[in-house]
Amino acid sequence: MDKRKRGIALFITLMVIASIMSIIAVSFSYLEKVQKDAGKTSAIIQGDVFYKNTIEILKRFFPKKTDNSEKLKLIYKMPLMLNEPKSGFNITLICTPLVTAVPINWLDEGFTWKKEEKENLAKDILNMIMEKYSIKEPNELERLIMEEITRKSNENRDYVPRIEKRKGIISKEQFNRVITNYLFLYDDIEVLKVPWDRYFSFINVNQKTKIDGVYLTPEFISMAFDIPLEIILDSWKEGESSLKSFLNENSIIAPINKEIYSKKALNAMSCTERYSYQDSLYQLKFNYIEGRSSNFEFNGKEE
Repeated sequence: MDKRKRGIALFITLMVIASIMSIIAVSFSYLEKVQKDAGKTSAIIQGDVFYKNTIEILKRFFPKKTDNSEKLKLIYKMPLMLNEPKSGFNITLICTPLVTAVPINWLDEGFTWKKEEKENLAKDILNMIMEKYSIKEPNELERLIMEEITRKSNENRDYVPRIEKRKGIISKEQFNRVITNYLFLYDDIEVLKVPWDRYFSFINVNQKTKIDGVYLTPEFISMAFDIPLEIILDSWKEGESSLKSFLNENSIIAPINKEIYSKKALNAMSCTERYSYQDSLYQLKFNYIEGRSSNFEFNGKEE
């Protein structure tokens, strides 16, 4: 059985490498056309080519509404690195699970679609964080977070569409601005000690959004299910078992809401792609969720 599993893992590895190779094949042809150009513009164009081709590869390799648990486990553990020594070209793709804790936008009922249990979970986690980390002005911090979540995406624009949509908090960088604002206003250094991304996920949400029941952070499990963190760190292995099996194996009796937690690993990941161009390194980031990409960021040249 072990040999069979190793054989399957090797086959999957080869499939991944072969798929990513197609990114290089397409991108090299474009690289020849733009390599004579200098500066940031050409690097951005090349990054856009990599991004579009990577998304197409992920769509084929991680089809939506499919159990891709084994393939997800592989790509999370093994960064994909390819290089061409002659030209000095190289590209690295690193992906990590995306919805590993409660979406922070669930703090607002407008993002839970009448699923009170989602809103209650988010508020409970926030309240427990305030207490655990001794936040000096918990009400003011919550106010600032809620203001950012409920802020209209078209705010301060001259043209206001007929239908207004709330944007919410969709990235860690956006949330960090809220934390910085709170720190400036109330001089509370304790807020910087909170590992926020271990308790909250910063993503777009819809009616079908669930928390990944296979890649939960230990800190979130501890707080959500009132289990000592030491027990979780000793036995919980992200990607190796589901939340249900973990609770059963540790004789922990706790209800699992199917509307909140997925049974299997989600096709939802955050990816960082680094590539070389004209003797410099560049980086771009994006989220991939069930066949769709979002939150694209071109971070420019790495110093």
